[in-house]
Amino acid sequence: MYSIGQLSKKTNISIRTLRYYDEIGLLKPAKVADSGYRYYSGREIKLLQHIAAMKELGFTLASIKKMLSSGEETSETNWGAYLDFELATVAEERRRLDEMEKLLQITRHAFEMKGDVESEDIFLFIRSLSDPSEGRETFLTQHFTDNEIRIIKSLPDLSADDPRNMAWAKLIREVKEHLHEPPSSAVSQKLAARIVEISMDWFQQDEQLIEKYWSLIRPEEGKEAKVYGMEADVMDYIDRIVDWYLHHLEEGD
Repeated sequence: MYSIGQLSKKTNISIRTLRYYDEIGLLKPAKVADSGYRYYSGREIKLLQHIAAMKELGFTLASIKKMLSSGEETSETNWGAYLDFELATVAEERRRLDEMEKLLQITRHAFEMKGDVESEDIFLFIRSLSDPSEGRETFLTQHFTDNEIRIIKSLPDLSADDPRNMAWAKLIREVKEHLHEPPSSAVSQKLAARIVEISMDWFQQDEQLIEKYWSLIRPEEGKEAKVYGMEADVMDYIDRIVDWYLHHLEEGD
């Protein structure tokens, strides 16, 4: 027999917890002496280990007590029901965390792109994550070939932990900081060279696809950007500096 203090040391469960288990009828001592001291046998130790294991599986104390007090047949039914419930709960929590990670990834990249994130941006990101993908699929099939769609789907997604996202966000941040630079300036041409290099890499050297994609994501006059960070003034500046870059590149050849 073990005293409550000895049981506490053996199982690394506090005396306070053991007393609470006794109070709620979850784990009663094998014997209570006239002095009021509680004593536990090997059976209670095994039961305590069982309780600890069930807690690790996510069971509440109330459900553990119900499981332990039920008959064998009822216990089997309860086990199945509780395990199914816990599995469903874990799946839902995983889905919630996945969505939260995507939202945080988008926000992190957006912050790098703009140096700030407004509440309107957050709600925009939430809507973009909750919108069904059917609309995007329809858009792609209407405008691109199967091979072009494959390339477009390989582009970095701001909601993913892809190092290309941070590289692009930092590049657009620099673009936004130099919108009033003339195309011929050194800083504009360095930006143009990086944009061309990234575009050719991401679009697998398909210049026609780059032009098609670029024209389709351009926002209509007075409308919001279709792709985050790609407002009309940003795209206009990129057009100017890239045109200058390519023109003088050809002259150099």
